[in-house]
Amino acid sequence: MNRTFLRKVALCCGLLISLPFVVFGQVHEGEHHSDLTVADTVSFLSFNDFHGAFVKDRNVPGAAELVQAVLEEKAKNKNTVVVSVGDNFSGSYFSRITRGKPLPEMFKEMDVKMSAIGNHEFDWGLPFLVDTAAVCMDYIAANIVAKEGHAPLEWLAPCKVVVQPLKNGGNIRIAFVGLTTTDTAVKTSPENIKGLDFINPVEAARVQVATGLKKDGKVDMVVLLMHIGTDMSNPDVIEEENAKRLPWVEGVDAIISGHSHKVVLAEVNHLPIVQAGVNGTHLGKLNFEVKQDAGKYVIQYIGGDTIRVAGEGNPAIDSLVNKEMDKYGFEEVLTAAENDLIHDRNINKRDYTSVGAYVTAAYADAFRKHSQASKKYSKLSVVGVNHYGGLRASILKGEVTKLRAGNVLPFQGHLLAFHFSGKELKKLLTDGRVNKNGFLQTSHLALDLASDGVTVTSVTDLITGKKIKDTGKCIVVLDSFITDGGDGYDAGLFQKPVKEFNDFNLEPTVVFIDYLRNLGGTVSVEKAPLPEVVTKKAR
Repeated sequence: MNRTFLRKVALCCGLLISLPFVVFGQVHEGEHHSDLTVADTVSFLSFNDFHGAFVKDRNVPGAAELVQAVLEEKAKNKNTVVVSVGDNFSGSYFSRITRGKPLPEMFKEMDVKMSAIGNHEFDWGLPFLVDTAAVCMDYIAANIVAKEGHAPLEWLAPCKVVVQPLKNGGNIRIAFVGLTTTDTAVKTSPENIKGLDFINPVEAARVQVATGLKKDGKVDMVVLLMHIGTDMSNPDVIEEENAKRLPWVEGVDAIISGHSHKVVLAEVNHLPIVQAGVNGTHLGKLNFEVKQDAGKYVIQYIGGDTIRVAGEGNPAIDSLVNKEMDKYGFEEVLTAAENDLIHDRNINKRDYTSVGAYVTAAYADAFRKHSQASKKYSKLSVVGVNHYGGLRASILKGEVTKLRAGNVLPFQGHLLAFHFSGKELKKLLTDGRVNKNGFLQTSHLALDLASDGVTVTSVTDLITGKKIKDTGKCIVVLDSFITDGGDGYDAGLFQKPVKEFNDFNLEPTVVFIDYLRNLGGTVSVEKAPLPEVVTKKAR
């Protein structure tokens, strides 16, 4: 086993004071407990996948309402511990431009005790995470360890213990063990996770609880704070195969989850599991009854809730957000949407979307404009593509502002172009139809599919009306993310860059905003340049 991992286990455990341990209805004994025969309720309040959704807009409540909702819940029960389950700052255009303002003020106001690490915590690079984000927030992750030969992760603990005073006297010690999806290895740039290993979450949790926290009864409760997806429509609730046994790790009392953007309140193996949606739309709440009787504790789960965030916003946070809105002109109107253009992985990730069509059309348009002076590209088909998960928002009916357009492509990157043969293009598009994260988005193409409904057998450029032959040449324009293997795509396809275009260092978000600004009309589902798909009938 990784030596750094074992050192981190020892470090975490060495910080704990030895106290007997209990799960749910079992009895605790400890000299630090009150001798009063009383009952108390301890609540865990959580949010996850906030993604820098600071601005209130339609279905997004915004930072001010989220903060106020947390404060109101805490006022109902002072025995409340507030935690985040990761993906805190990256994921909105506002947050990227403001560099995460006002996340520190927001977390301080809510008294967030710690956060799990989400895959998007690495989006702005490891230096930002270590030197900026981790300074204002205690991050925990037991299954992120340093690779052999790399320096120990001194900024990252596998767990954190909260000593929670009780209203009726005494206190309980609650250990939170952080876990992160191992998909992070393919969901962020390799450069951003250099020197890190993402190990099996079940084994990491078991080592923490059995070797450290549970040994000699050092804490009263253990909670897994995991940025690993859950879904109540899944028979196992936990989505990822290598994490399904987490509810059977002996000594765990509760699981607070994130990553899949679902609202979840369930029990597996008599263990409560909660997840609070996405963008601060909900709060997750788990309640535990704590009885003190002659120096003993009995702790039992008594129910939970997923609370919709709505109501008045916190004035101080609201003021900070509005200041940044004015500074960057986020309310500029670019165009209007005639109807709702939906791009949502919980609805249509196995489809080509209107949002995807407009974004990829913008990419192709940018290439044509920047290569006008070069006649060698004038007769080539130009194909824009984008991985499904890179597009993060729908475009809803009404005004399309700079902020709303930016939220479609909130992640920083570079627009790149590559020489492709028709055969290579068919492989890329076929790979994009089987990718587990959703269809590779494209536009202005007619695709013929084999009878399997997956394999692309021919591609026609709908702008020129010409078929792109296997031996023919074309240009593929895309965000840089998948060009080095992101989302599991074949990096070997991206070996022939169009240097004169790539040297422009265009940013996909800026290209898309400019495209909408200069469109000269409205956008709609009907007008979107969606691919036309025909499947060959099986004989």
